[in-house]
Formats: sequence, structure tokens, C-alpha cells
Amino acid sequence: MDILAICNKSPYPPHDGGSLATYNMITALTKLKHNITLLTMSTPKHRLTPGQKAELSGKVRLLTVEVDTSFDLIRFLKNLFFSGLPYNADRFISPVFKNELIRILKSKTFDIVQLEGLYLMPYIEIIRRQTSSKIVLRAHNVEQEIWSRIARNESNFFRKSYFRLLAKRLARFERTAINRYDLLVPITQRDLDEFNRMGNTKPSHVCPAALEIESVHIEPPAGLPSLFFLGSLDWKPNQEGLLWFVDKVFPVLRKYHGGLIFNIAGRNAPEWLRKRIREPGIVYHGEIPDAGIFIREQGILVAPCFSGSGMRVKIIEAMSHGKPVVTTSIGCEGLGTTHRENILICNSVDEYTVALDGLLKFPDFYRKIGLNSLDFVTQHFNNMKISAELAYFYESHLS
Repeated sequence: MDILAICNKSPYPPHDGGSLATYNMITALTKLKHNITLLTMSTPKHRLTPGQKAELSGKVRLLTVEVDTSFDLIRFLKNLFFSGLPYNADRFISPVFKNELIRILKSKTFDIVQLEGLYLMPYIEIIRRQTSSKIVLRAHNVEQEIWSRIARNESNFFRKSYFRLLAKRLARFERTAINRYDLLVPITQRDLDEFNRMGNTKPSHVCPAALEIESVHIEPPAGLPSLFFLGSLDWKPNQEGLLWFVDKVFPVLRKYHGGLIFNIAGRNAPEWLRKRIREPGIVYHGEIPDAGIFIREQGILVAPCFSGSGMRVKIIEAMSHGKPVVTTSIGCEGLGTTHRENILICNSVDEYTVALDGLLKFPDFYRKIGLNSLDFVTQHFNNMKISAELAYFYESHLS
């Protein structure tokens, strides 16, 4: 098949969950002998360097368009008062990108045009006018759910009010997207159920984020295991979960485990967040060059998540290295994991503290959860298997 994948941020380097999900999928599809053309926006937060472009061009036919998505007060105010679009989507509308998309569609015929996420839906009518290809919405999240949860957890009145407005606009935007595509590819069954509730009638296929699974030997660290957090630190759900853990859980654990270290890694941490996490026992690493190496050097992933939607790819990435994971009910939504079998699910300070204390004290329990987590990911998130199933789904719907 000839597939055009369209992204509103570069999937390479795969530093966050969404990028990793896209990058691994297109890499596997090329290995399965499908031809991938990747059209991606290059934005201030996800700008490709010449070296990165060269690496990605070695795998796919790469086309990039510079799009300035940085915060613009005038554009924000115009959107707030004179538009019904969510600002999240409005900032990805670019005449330059539209023109490049038209040029590509006129220059080549594709079997599949795959939109990587809801924020590319404003381009769908342009695509329809240029091609008869099957159009796919690959939905990484139920977007309005993310911001509804963020609004619920926000204490500042003005931010809470804006997040509520954003959630309402996203809900309307999501509803208008329903059935405008030909095929729907959500990332979890839970998300598919929500899209069906909103009225989806198009053929659908659940395609979770997947990983290249390596052979791992699991043994508890010789000394006290470290705790670690990994995720984009400019993302509101990551910020709120991290601060909850730093303020409420980690100080309690340090009373019982004096040498305990909490390693934090992530890109784009604002200065105010860096100041908040300057506490005894906490080491901030900033953006790391290789997540896999960082994970292998750590002990237990803490992933407290109280908002967000879709899949938390960093959780399954840690599990693929045999690392015990402690998260919340929201954090493991859509994964199909089982509490105390292959993950620990905790929703309060006391539950989190007890779970981590058990992993720190009992090496056999640490090893059991690690082994089971690796086995679970190997069975359910194998990249080549999942991508082959997606390709079969596409081929079965080509006329």
C-alpha cells in the first residue's frame, strides 16, 4: 500500500507517547513493505534538526512544513471571543501547510491518507477535494475528556473557567468530526466505545501504541531501588501528577527510606516547575537522549495520572523493560492491566505509599511485578504484530 501519514508534530525523535506511537507504527509498516510518505509540521516544540530529518528520511519519504504554533496573544484572544474552535486545533491551521498538502495529493495517488489525531480534521475537506483515497482518523485520545479532567482538578478560578470552555469546544469539535472520515483507528477500546457513543458508524479498528520488545533479564537492584518519572513536563496532566507525588507521597517515603532517590526526566520543564521539584532526594535530569537507557538504569516508575485520556505510552515502555509501575486508575485506562499482578493501581496518598513501600522492602515482590509486566507487554503490545493487523484492516477496506 501507499500510505500518506499526516502529523501536526514530528514523530521523530520519539520523546513523548504520541510521537512514539506514530514513529513505531510507520517504522513497522515500512518493514512490512508498505510505502510511507510522512507529511509533518515542524513546530517550535517539535522542530526537526537536519540530522534528524536525514535519519527519518532513511525510513520514509519525508516532507516537512514549518508551522509556528507558539502562543500568540492576539490569535488567542481572537479565538476566545470570535471563534467556536478550540485554540488547540486553531493553532495548527496553516495556509502554508494546506498548500503543501494539496501539492502532495496532486503529485501522487495514495491508498490511505492517515490523519494522526483530531487536530488535523480541519484539513479533511481539502483532502476530499483532491483524492478518492480512504481517509483514516487515528485518534490518540478523546480530547475533550483530557480537558474536562484538567478543569475538574484545577483550583484557580480563571484557569478552571477557561479549561471548562476549552473542554466544551473540544466536545463540539469532536462530535463534528464523527463519520467525516472513512475509517476510524482509535488507540484503545475504551476510546472506541466513547466514539461509538458519540455516533460513529464507520468501520473501526483499535490500534494501540506498540513497542519493539527486547529480551530483558529482571533482577531487583542490589541496593534500594530508585523511583523515576518520565514524561513531557510542559504537559498539564504530567505536571499535576508529578507535583502531587512530590508534595504528598515522596516526603512520607523518605521518612522510612532515608537514601531513597527520585529521578525525574522530561523535556520542556518550565522554570517554576524546576523550582518546585528542588527537594532532598530528587534529581532532575531534564531532556534525556535515550529513554530506553534511562529506564534500564532505574527501579520503579511512578506515574500518578489524574487527567488525560488515551494510552500512557511511557507506562508500557517501562513495563517492556521489566520495571514495576505504580499508577492510578486513570493512568492505566485502556491498557487492560491487573492490579498486583502486572502493575500497582493506587488512587490515594496512603495507597501509593503502601504500594511503593512494599516494592522497596520486598525484592521478590519487585521481581514478580517486573516479570509479569514484561510478559504482559510482550503479549499485547508487539509492534510488528499490531502494525500487521492494522495493514490487514486497511487492505480489507480498499475498493
